[in-house]
Amino acid sequence: ATTGAPADEARGYLEMAGGELQAAVGMYFDMGGGGDPPSPATRPTPAPAPSPMAGVVIDEDVAAEVAAAAAAAGIDTGHAAGIPDVAMGDVGADEVRAPMPAYQDQIINPEMERRRMQEAIAADSQAMTRRMTFDRTPGVAEAGAGDQGGGVEADDGMAINKLFEPPSYNESTPYYQTVEKAKAEGKWLLVNIQQAEVFASHTLNRDVWRDDTITDVVMGSFLFWQRDDKSTEGNQFCQHYQCGHQLPHVCVIDPRTMRRVKAWDGRKWAESRDAAEYLFGFLDEFSMSRSPPANSPAASPQMKPQDAPVTDSTGGDMQLTGLDVAMGTSASKEPAPVEAAAVAPEEPAEDTQHLKVSFKLPSGQRVNRRFLPDAPVEQMFAVASAATEQPMSRIDLSTQFPKRSLRNIEGGMQVMMKDAQVAGSVVLVNVFAA
Repeated sequence: ATTGAPADEARGYLEMAGGELQAAVGMYFDMGGGGDPPSPATRPTPAPAPSPMAGVVIDEDVAAEVAAAAAAAGIDTGHAAGIPDVAMGDVGADEVRAPMPAYQDQIINPEMERRRMQEAIAADSQAMTRRMTFDRTPGVAEAGAGDQGGGVEADDGMAINKLFEPPSYNESTPYYQTVEKAKAEGKWLLVNIQQAEVFASHTLNRDVWRDDTITDVVMGSFLFWQRDDKSTEGNQFCQHYQCGHQLPHVCVIDPRTMRRVKAWDGRKWAESRDAAEYLFGFLDEFSMSRSPPANSPAASPQMKPQDAPVTDSTGGDMQLTGLDVAMGTSASKEPAPVEAAAVAPEEPAEDTQHLKVSFKLPSGQRVNRRFLPDAPVEQMFAVASAATEQPMSRIDLSTQFPKRSLRNIEGGMQVMMKDAQVAGSVVLVNVFAA
């Protein structure tokens, strides 16, 4: 009705348009209308859809690698993907290149990395030594690890530098290695962070760390780790424990928890007597034989009880068989007598005339006792023997200021205590090895 074309002609245009009415009407007007529709033989055939691989040049090596990877993954790269086999070229299955063999390699050489770390540690230590010397050239105080600043210029400065150098027992290993060493030896870690521009840092080396009493206490119960604030590890320590604002800094680290247990302003350690009191007070309060202090991040491992010794079937005492034969002795031979610990003498009353002595035990515990002025020094050894549960022959007592052994005191152990000049002093208790 729209075109006024006969029914047969309209049917022919619809067939040409594939049943699309709008396309048939457009084709009718484009062809002028009124004429016979073209026969099916003369109808234009639609152009074939372009191949997905048309115009793509495929390298044979690339095609082979793709085919090998797809075969390893179980993927069909042929008709299943809609791509004819000829698109991959004339590459046959026998011509597929084998995959590259697998191999292992090291990106970092452990030996070279270890050597590099050792060189960095040595350079950092040398730079710290240059900063702490008194005859350094300008600019050395700011030198870092590996910087080639000035150094000792002449022998005139060697004496003063020797006087203020760090103590010989200062640990040269890195911080975390020192912590592990302290943990293995059951000792505290005593840390001293210094600053070259603050003279109190130098007086610590000259007056405190070189003192004989301090040396004995530190080497007996601590590992000592000293760095300055501009060294790599010293700077990291100051940032982690927030102590760089007030130097020199002295603190004790629990190696079991990495917690800072106690800290002091290093300027208060100007005198060795004060430093000794600080260290003895710390050892009185804390001990490595006990669990870590409260508020520690983690508790120390608990010691498990050992298994009970095996006894005979009758339930009697434990017996060791074969030991006497192996040692070439008879089982009936009695063991040598063992010296027992002494019994502490009776302590005089407070209202009587007396003198006081404080005993510093190897465990860090302090024992205060009263003695009569005319009592022999031997009574002090008896008290120390009873407190340590060791025989008197293995006990030695020594005073701090001045440092002297009471076992070798003039007049022997029978000299009266008022003549031994021990009233009100702290006496160190040492136990000889068996």
